[in-house]
Amino acid sequence: MDTNEEKGILLGFLSLFETPNKDGKLGAILITDHNGVPQEFRCSHPVKPTAIQKPLYGNTLEPYVGIQLCGIPLIQSIKLKPNLIIVDKEFLLKVRNESPFPVIFLHRAGETMEVESSDGSENTKQRLESSTGTFQPVIIMAHSDYREDQDSAREIIEDIFSHLDPYEPFERMQKAIEVLGKQDNRFQ
Repeated sequence: MDTNEEKGILLGFLSLFETPNKDGKLGAILITDHNGVPQEFRCSHPVKPTAIQKPLYGNTLEPYVGIQLCGIPLIQSIKLKPNLIIVDKEFLLKVRNESPFPVIFLHRAGETMEVESSDGSENTKQRLESSTGTFQPVIIMAHSDYREDQDSAREIIEDIFSHLDPYEPFERMQKAIEVLGKQDNRFQ
């Protein structure tokens, strides 16, 4: 059987983070190889809604910023082409409508999560366990219009799950955003 190295597996991790000053959001995408080694990193400039925009957008503000202003532009900007993009916020699955790459939502099993589908269809969640028992199990879910993404994602995550926690790169990205905010005032 081919190893991930022979397959040249690239993983994309896309998320939306709060700015270090907690007054805005910024998106980031990290492309890694199958071992989690960074290959490409990009982040947006902070989006800081005005006092008027916050009540006007209401609950649609974070998804709008995450999908339209950060997620889709970040996916379009990457040079490397990942086999899979993993998101850690359910609403970010909607970037799939503009993404040429499969997109999967992932969270650690045991974490509280509400899943709502705006079109009334039910999203199918699937639990995956590390073959070595080294990492906490995860739950994956594809966009309801792209259920085939879940099968390809399951295969890739099962392959890497013995040596890589598929959620850990989000933690690295959070730390990188914090460092960036300390080094560059534009990212605060």
